Amino acid sequence: MGRVLSVKVCGGEVYATYYDGSSCAISRFRGGSLEPLVGFAEPSCLILTCIGGDFLVSAGNSLYLVSGGDTRLLLRAKSGNWFWHAVMTPRGVYVQEYGESPTGIYFSEDLRSFVRVVTNVDIDPFSRHFHFVAYDAQRDLLIATLGDGNIVRVAVSEGDDRSWKSLYRGPWQFVPVLVEDKRYIFGFDSGVARGGVGVYEDGRFRFIFLKPRIGGFAQFTDLRRVGDVYVGGLGMPTAVVVSRDLRTWYPLYVDANSTGYNYFVGVDVLEDRIIASTGSKLLFFGKQDIEDAFRQEPFLKPYKALFDRAEGFGFVLKRLPWFLRL
Repeated sequence: MGRVLSVKVCGGEVYATYYDGSSCAISRFRGGSLEPLVGFAEPSCLILTCIGGDFLVSAGNSLYLVSGGDTRLLLRAKSGNWFWHAVMTPRGVYVQEYGESPTGIYFSEDLRSFVRVVTNVDIDPFSRHFHFVAYDAQRDLLIATLGDGNIVRVAVSEGDDRSWKSLYRGPWQFVPVLVEDKRYIFGFDSGVARGGVGVYEDGRFRFIFLKPRIGGFAQFTDLRRVGDVYVGGLGMPTAVVVSRDLRTWYPLYVDANSTGYNYFVGVDVLEDRIIASTGSKLLFFGKQDIEDAFRQEPFLKPYKALFDRAEGFGFVLKRLPWFLRL
């Protein structure tokens, strides 16, 4: 049985990557089914971004440019690592590597040659890898999240992608970043708190701690917004959830049998519809589906997290010298 590993809306059309048991293919959704376009002899592949009619694709430990029927190898990470996210800026494209340290953020202005501009250990020598890369066009700011077990969780680079400074040091760990006009929203990927979102606004962070209805932890893989509705992809447990206030999240889809962290939960938006990949399925949700979700029992609800906050304080105390230094 095949698996849908990523989804991306490009030029008003829906594209997905699909593993059929022997190879992974970029596919276009038409007529109610997926039409394979280009295949890779790998068990996983992801569409990171699309530029015009071209695709930047992560397959195995390699990064490819797919243009028409042509596939060009651009970059190769060390064995076991892979490229998880990418973001376009006026200067070019930045790609984030994930896996064992050191991992890098790479830049290209022509989609032909890439240069590594920073590693996770440049920012925090105790970090394991990067989690995400985003761009604030209004402030010309690159934003990166990092893990695991380290103290610098969010770093930014203004203008010059070679100079980075910490934006948040502490116990709470994130993957996705949603950039809004006046604030950034971070989805928790924490092994301390049960779950939550971090909101950076007016120069400071505030945290909303969230507890899932099932499972011990809720860990975000993706965050989007459609109208006044926030959409979250959860890698643990596998789920797609929606919220209007970031405090209470309602289920669009939940796989109650999922175990472990699912890297392949992603969401994108086409007009007023939500399209999601779950690592197995390609899902479409319209306005009515979203309204129906808000009538269900909440999947994520706020909790006081008193014990988790205390554990987080202990996490910082153990790393206090680095907290003060970085």
